Amino acid sequence: HSATLLVERHLQDHGDWPRALLITAWGTANMRTGGDDIAQALALMGVKPTWDGMNRRVTGFHILPQGVLGRPRVDVTLRISGFFRDAFPQLVALVDSAARAVQALDEPHQINPAAARTRAGDATARVYGARPGAYGAGLQALIDERIWVTPADLGAAYLTWGGYAYGAQDGAEDRKGLETRLSQVEAIVQN
Repeated sequence: HSATLLVERHLQDHGDWPRALLITAWGTANMRTGGDDIAQALALMGVKPTWDGMNRRVTGFHILPQGVLGRPRVDVTLRISGFFRDAFPQLVALVDSAARAVQALDEPHQINPAAARTRAGDATARVYGARPGAYGAGLQALIDERIWVTPADLGAAYLTWGGYAYGAQDGAEDRKGLETRLSQVEAIVQN
């Protein structure tokens, strides 16, 4: 439902469907909402979780056919907190697997920008966070100690600090990949 509201609001405000979004996912928010951020990310990609009916656990995902989805798929990047990374590795793997499956679809770029970017040679990682064992976005010390001059200094710290890919890669440094993803997004969403 939140994914539908988000894409419809973007359509109203900008006259077109969103093609790429970054969603921030924090561990405490995920616990409080029961996974709303992850459900939203999957729905935006046109992916539906599959469930074990007995224990109500997510066991995988199903890609919705384009005819059922009725709109273009959104190329979603997830920026996870360190606590999210540590507490929910299964959700990191789920989002990463779903994103890679969507990128592997044989669909035109108007319908599936993630697949088009992958075919064009862009990096496939869609889940980023701080390096393994680290927490935060790398900005607090700069702000507290007033050791930044321009907003570009904050941007560089954010990219350096958060440029580690998760999922298929387990915290591999990929600052360039995060920078590319951020240059392509139309909005950053934090629920």
